Amino acid sequence: MRRNYISPEFESSEVFGTFNMVEESNFFGAKMLEVEDSIYVDNQNIIYYQLPTGEQLDLSVENTLQSQVYSADLDKKSKHKLTLDPSQTEYQKENGTIWILEIDLRGILSSYIYAQMKTWRTFEGIKSSMTYYNDVNTAMRKYIEFNVVDRYKASRIDLYIQYRDLRSQTLLKFSNTWKYDSALDRNKMTKFQSETSVDGSYTKLTFNQLQPGSTYAFDYYFNIFYEKI
Repeated sequence: MRRNYISPEFESSEVFGTFNMVEESNFFGAKMLEVEDSIYVDNQNIIYYQLPTGEQLDLSVENTLQSQVYSADLDKKSKHKLTLDPSQTEYQKENGTIWILEIDLRGILSSYIYAQMKTWRTFEGIKSSMTYYNDVNTAMRKYIEFNVVDRYKASRIDLYIQYRDLRSQTLLKFSNTWKYDSALDRNKMTKFQSETSVDGSYTKLTFNQLQPGSTYAFDYYFNIFYEKI
């Protein structure tokens, strides 16, 4: 056979399938992660075991190490912001105080799913070197970002407000506390306005304080109910 001495422009090399974190369906189906129909994030603690690198290769070894704990309570606390409505008058502020609660819906959901995947050892046997990011934790978070979070929407937020009398502690005015103990049915807030971003990644709740802001502060908490689309 005659040679043409034309060198190939491309070279093919084998790589691990885990280098691609984007699931692509085909005629015969795909290995898409099976997910729950609904998720309710309240104050769960999810415990899992892993190597210091984040890899999960041998449970019998990892059980001898310090367990990892995901706290939904702490995660929600870090992924929301409660502020006074800057447009309200001084009279409104002292009486029917208007508050704005901004919540990172996607961040909370992503962290919750990540912890569940860790506890169910979804990526068991996958080493960091087998991923595009050379870090199995980053690969897992990218997998969730690319394939899972968009399959859910936040359909309900349960907001709880428990008032505290400040008439003997006026220095604590407008000082509110994130507290799970306030999450009781009798403290459930039903009158608030919600505004959710187009992509569903965050929401903003606006509500009026039912007790005068000049003499009452409150403890508050919220839980989120997600549904599969």
